[in-house]
Amino acid sequence: MVNAKYLFAAGGIAVAAIIAFFLFFQSDTAKIKKCFHTLSTQASKSGDEHEIMAAAAARKIESLFAETVWIDIPAYEIDQTFARNEISSRVLYARSQYREISLKFEDVNIQFPEEDAANVTLTGILKATTSAGERVAEAHHLECELKKMEDDWLLTGVMGKDVMEK
Repeated sequence: MVNAKYLFAAGGIAVAAIIAFFLFFQSDTAKIKKCFHTLSTQASKSGDEHEIMAAAAARKIESLFAETVWIDIPAYEIDQTFARNEISSRVLYARSQYREISLKFEDVNIQFPEEDAANVTLTGILKATTSAGERVAEAHHLECELKKMEDDWLLTGVMGKDVMEK
């Protein structure tokens, strides 16, 4: 009877250790997907938003980028290298132009060409309503470069390939 208790306790500890491992030690693929999920969540907006909440969302988005990031999106005539500290103000301005924003990423394909580097191709789907009430719906094919820095995956480059308007 005593041996059964110890066996049951040992089994419980083993299960707890396995669960802890998967909760605290995510794979690089999972960390990169989480990065894009965070970007999607923080970029989204529904209705009026307090300035403090908008600033917090912009700061969270900024934290997903490396010290410098090259962004090339021909559909918006952007081809520039930005410093990380420039991201927040640009995000705040862009979000202020819309009442509602929904950003989703689909068809995420992650490749690791070398250690601590990742190339991600995906489709970004933007649905928004401008402050004037106009509806916007676009889908962009994006290629992103990320580098692993201090166990975090940070965006170092974003290139837009094409745009499909709805």
